[in-house]
Order: sequence, then C-alpha cells, then structure tokens
Amino acid sequence: MNFYNDFDSCQGSVIDSLKLLLYKRHENIFDRIDFQDDAIYEEPLLYAYVTQQDDIWLDPIIYGFEKNPKDKIVVFSNKNGIIYIPKVGYFHTEKTAEKLYLEKDNNIFSIKDEKNVEVFFRYEPLHFLDEGIELVKTQHPLFENLFKNSSDIVVDANIDKTYSKHISHFNTALKVIKENNYDYFSLIKKAVKKVMIYEGEPYSFAAIQAHNMIFLNAHDENDEVFFLDHILHEGAHVIFNTLTYDSKIELFTVPFKTNLSTITKDENDHGELYGRFHGMFTQSNINQCMEICIDRNVFSGKQHRELLGRFSSNMNRFKGGVEKFNIPTLYKAKGEEWYHFFSNRYNDLYNRKKELVNYFDVSNQPYVFSYEIFDQTNP
Repeated sequence: MNFYNDFDSCQGSVIDSLKLLLYKRHENIFDRIDFQDDAIYEEPLLYAYVTQQDDIWLDPIIYGFEKNPKDKIVVFSNKNGIIYIPKVGYFHTEKTAEKLYLEKDNNIFSIKDEKNVEVFFRYEPLHFLDEGIELVKTQHPLFENLFKNSSDIVVDANIDKTYSKHISHFNTALKVIKENNYDYFSLIKKAVKKVMIYEGEPYSFAAIQAHNMIFLNAHDENDEVFFLDHILHEGAHVIFNTLTYDSKIELFTVPFKTNLSTITKDENDHGELYGRFHGMFTQSNINQCMEICIDRNVFSGKQHRELLGRFSSNMNRFKGGVEKFNIPTLYKAKGEEWYHFFSNRYNDLYNRKKELVNYFDVSNQPYVFSYEIFDQTNP
C-alpha cells in the first residue's frame, strides 16, 4: 500500500472541503483571500473556525492572508492578554480575554478598547522552527476547548515557560527523521505546518479541528528521543486524517464514530472506532523510523537505551492494536486494505526485531512512556 502517492490528492480534497465550508458561510470570501493559494487553506485556525458558529473570529484569522486587509478589525486577547494573528505575529497587552480593535495606518499598528482608548502593546514576530514549521507560542481562544483533562474539563496549558527549553530538541528530532526516513519526513513537512509545545494536560495530540498542527506535551526531562517519538506519532495523526478524510465512511461496515467497546464487547475499550484505528497507522510509522535509528546507532548512551525502550513499548502497543482489530466482518474493502497493511507492517518489524522486542519488559509502561519505569524494570 503506497499511501505516499495518495497524499497530495487527499490533501487537495481536504482543502477543497474547507474552501466550500468557507464559501457557504461567506460568499465574498474569495474576494478577500486567494482561492488558488492552497497554503492559505493549510492554516489550522481556519479548521477551528469552520467547526464553530461565531463569525467574529474570521477577520483576525485571515487578516495576514488578505489581498486588501481592512483598516480596522475586531481582535481578541487570550487569558494572558496576547493577541495571536496568523502570518502577522503576537500583540502583548495588559487586557486579558477582551474584545479589542486592531487598526493599521501607514503600516503602523495601534490597538484600542471598546471605549476607543488606546491600548499599550508589545509586538513580537512569529517564530519558525526548522523546515519552516511555525512554533505557536501562546494559546488561541479557539484552541482552548481542545485542552481537556481526564474529567473532560477545559484546563490551562503552560506554554510560555515550556517551549524555549525544547526548540533544539524539536529541531534535532526533525533532522533525524529527515536523514533516516526521508519519505516519511516529506509527508510530515507537507502535513505539519505548526506546532505548540506545552506542559500540562492533555497528553500530546493532533485534532481535525486544528488540522495541520501538532500539540506536544513536554516536560523538563524530555529530549530529542521524546520529540522523535512524538513528532512521528502526532504527525501520523495529521497524515492519516488527511489520507482518510473522504474515505473514513468507507472503512467499516458500521459508522466510523461507533464506540470501540460496542464492537469488542469490552467496556474497557474507550474511544471511537475510527480514532482507535488511527493508532495502528501511528505505530506503523513510529516503529519503522525507530528501527532505522536503532540499526544506524543514531543515538548513544542513555538516549539509545531510551530509544530501545520506546521501540519495544510501541511494538507492544502495535501488537495489541493489530490483535484487537482482527475482525474481518468489521471492514469494507478500503478498511480491509488498511488493516492488512498494518498487520503486515507489524509482522515484518517483529520478525526482524523479535529478539530485541522480547528482551525488555515493558508490560508496566503507562500510556506515556516513562524511561524511569523502564530503567528500573530493565536494570
């Protein structure tokens, strides 16, 4: 199965769908932004915009892309008083979670409040990591509801004290992927336009409501090996969302949003069918790249040992997914094709690396890999 060849046309379908949704809401939208420039329609906030109902967010999202930007637009500061405008930058103010007005006269910005009183601000330009991936340094109000804890309550993520510690880790991990698995790197480069690095809840994730973006939950002790694992993992979610954007309704003999527990009759199987099916695509790509890095001794010392642990743990999870989804009656033709690709990829990897995979005990690993637990269990 060569999904690499399918990606561009699938990405085109996603973009066409977004353009249609935007047009249905704003018939003049293509007078304002270039219909032909597909890079505009890779903006994650546009996906967040079309998945909610309030039109007030459009102007600040497309401001940096407009052919003829308005002289004055409504903008919104977040809980830290920061206004983030794609393609433009950050405006730091003392006004938290407030509706404000951004004006531009002779290329000079000013901000005013509801009473037309000037608001002091500090401008900060956008920050780009390697390969042109933008590092998003603050929370946008439309992304807040993606950050929920285990009780489904929206929580604050610590962004501004986290990202600066990990810029070099991210860039190094991305370079490792580029040098050791170029084909897959090329998909990540097409699919992932922005990244947010934070600490808190939830676990690292990607979401169709912020398509083309990954959210990485990193802690002080995390380094390049963590970022290798998680760029591969969350990048795979964006890629698979793209590859199956149109075809997800053709994967299964039941609706793709069916709870997995309904299929397996196991109440411990949380999540929806399609979301859990994603997991095998992530493991297909994480483990393939990790195997190459192990064989080439890309890392040394503790980092190499951590890579072995992460590979073993991921292979364990991959095996569980392949076994759980071995339900022939579940699939239509496209779903069956994907499942056979996943199971064949697992078997190939396992047959080459079974001694390594079976050497380590990773049975007590939590959802997020813990090197400390791995080290204690495998002295």
